Amino acid sequence: YIYAATVVDSGTCGDNATWSLNSSGTLTISGTGEIYDGYGENAEQPWYDLKDNIKSVVINYGITNIPFAAFRDFQNITSISLSNSIERIELEAFINCTKLSDVSIPDSCKYLANDAFARTKWYNNQPNGVVYCGNFLYTYKGTMPSNTSINVKNGTIGICGGFYNESNLVSVTFPNTLEYIDNRAFSYCSGLTSITLPKNLKSIGTEAFSNCQNLKSITFPDNVEFIGLLAFSDTAWYNNQPNGLVYLNNWLLTLKGDTIKQANTITVKNNTIGIAVNAFGDDKNYGYENGDGAHASTINLPNSIKYINDDAFSYCKYLTKINIPDGIETLNCFDYCESLASINIPDSVKTLGGFYDTALTSITIPSNVTEISQSAFAYCASLKEIQIPSSVAKIDFAAFYNCEALTDVYYSGTKEQWDKINIDTRYNSNAPLLNATIHFAKEITNKPVITSSQVTKASNTYTFNINVSKVTSDCELIVVLYKNGKVSNVKTTTLTSNTTNKTLRLTATNADSAKIFIWDSLKNMISLCNAVTKNL
Repeated sequence: YIYAATVVDSGTCGDNATWSLNSSGTLTISGTGEIYDGYGENAEQPWYDLKDNIKSVVINYGITNIPFAAFRDFQNITSISLSNSIERIELEAFINCTKLSDVSIPDSCKYLANDAFARTKWYNNQPNGVVYCGNFLYTYKGTMPSNTSINVKNGTIGICGGFYNESNLVSVTFPNTLEYIDNRAFSYCSGLTSITLPKNLKSIGTEAFSNCQNLKSITFPDNVEFIGLLAFSDTAWYNNQPNGLVYLNNWLLTLKGDTIKQANTITVKNNTIGIAVNAFGDDKNYGYENGDGAHASTINLPNSIKYINDDAFSYCKYLTKINIPDGIETLNCFDYCESLASINIPDSVKTLGGFYDTALTSITIPSNVTEISQSAFAYCASLKEIQIPSSVAKIDFAAFYNCEALTDVYYSGTKEQWDKINIDTRYNSNAPLLNATIHFAKEITNKPVITSSQVTKASNTYTFNINVSKVTSDCELIVVLYKNGKVSNVKTTTLTSNTTNKTLRLTATNADSAKIFIWDSLKNMISLCNAVTKNL
């Protein structure tokens, strides 16, 4: 007899992700979205204690990432199957999986981290020289000959690393397909004297070209969205820059010299589009003492700014006033600004974080924010109240950790909407938020009812006569026509208080069914009554 493998353990590993391990040693991860980051010093996933039993890993379609060290040191894994929904594979994801011999990266993947497959059988089997993995230049293996020039092959979208301290590298040519250069990819490449970065490059990682002491010339493209910490520190180019605000084309990299660091007011020049990671921050390699960023109390930013990278203003402990230009979509940059008691956030922001251990007493989150990031307001000891819009769909791990003064949350939606927010409650990390008093902007008590509906057809026009009752406030009546399960037409009209009847006309060719809805609004789309289905 051949016995089917049975499930020996299972659980959740993401907001919409689950895992199961069967008796044959296959770990399968299913669902949609991201796998959670691991916990503790080993970045432990829920299957960590079963590592010796895991022989193969299957990531089903819908899962989008493999987090840091998710399978580090799983030395019995021999194979992995990654679906074409994977977008990111993080640092050390499969490091030291010594029996893993075959690696295939799907085209959906947009980011592969350095050391993701280090010390695997797959890596050990690669020949010396430039090693590619899918659409990525993974590393350089072996001893590099003197006066080496590298032409990165066309189609490569990322450089994971592998040229660290390669003093024999004298030039590198990048294809226009390249989108990112990862952390420390070319650090300490003392043979480099000039680089031309490709036009479609979007991201330059931490210390990507740091300590390239002979690098004098940098040709910089227009489409960059992210510059990591110390990306060009201790290069000949950087050392030749005068004291003050250090720019690379239209990006502000950092502040150089004691005079600008101690200035009370700093004004960023017009036409600047980006502010790099830790530009005003705390890293001593740019001349700051750890924990002591720029001393300015006021920072003026031009309206041309599009990108403010992570921690751009972290540890600016005297900062009390700053303007954030409209157009910024991600804001995560004020950690440890211990004097920052208030701030206006523009309506363009969609992802909000980076106020760890600030002096905020209250904050209004604008109406387009969909996510409050991990540790966003953690240790804000003075934060007493916060206004959260109904647009927020996710509140991440520890977003309000240790906000012990938080007493009131003013929410612009209903309790029904609030209950649908994905709030990460692991380890009670958002207990202060959940223990606060939630004030809802509106509660619908007398919900409207569709009492009857008739539909007539003349040619391709469908006329709906709909009777309703208990309409006590403005809401939306929606009629949807379908053909073979696909939407053919939609029409909406507003119901005002005490409305009892509405007529809607829609045109479609041979629609076969219709549905009638009443929502609170077209923006929130909260259903206020059961939908009515009509066969046509």
